[in-house]
Amino acid sequence: MKKTNSTISTVQLTEMAILLALVIALQSMSSFGVVTVCLCLVPITLGSIVLDWKCGGMLGFAFGLVALFWGIVGKDIFTLYLFQANPIMTILICVVKGTLAGMVPALVFKALKKYNQLTASIVAAISAPVVNTGIFALGCWIIKNDVISVAGKLDITAANFVTLLFGVLITVNFFIELGINVVFAPSLNKLRDIMVKKINK
Repeated sequence: MKKTNSTISTVQLTEMAILLALVIALQSMSSFGVVTVCLCLVPITLGSIVLDWKCGGMLGFAFGLVALFWGIVGKDIFTLYLFQANPIMTILICVVKGTLAGMVPALVFKALKKYNQLTASIVAAISAPVVNTGIFALGCWIIKNDVISVAGKLDITAANFVTLLFGVLITVNFFIELGINVVFAPSLNKLRDIMVKKINK
């Protein structure tokens, strides 16, 4: 029994390491320009529904740190604007939205899988971008005055900046992320079955 538990732990650790590498690589590839798409939500969701909410949270936490890093160094332009406007809140936004975007899919999947596993996978996949974008939008709204003050230095009016932020950047980002996760949801369900069988062996 001890050997079996050790083997399961090793397999889970290996899966976690692979998914973590994917999260870091995909987020590093997408953190450029003004509109950044979180491609890493797919492996985060997979890790969340295959392993558990704690592993999903760790993957999401890593995603938040990587996004923050590329913002601070200037590759992710919009995150850089946020950081210049309010560094502490920007750190909280990145870390909290990433962590919860990794934890929530596991909880959603667990609640729905007894009814239909494919439906549970799809809803879990949808929940990741909803949580990620929702918390990001809420954080931006909280510090909007600070962000607008930075926009003023760039010769952008407050009204135009708010419209650009909530009407274009966040909206476009959300629907792209949502579309990617929905498209990959059936594949996530199949991958989950494969990974669970491997772990159970």
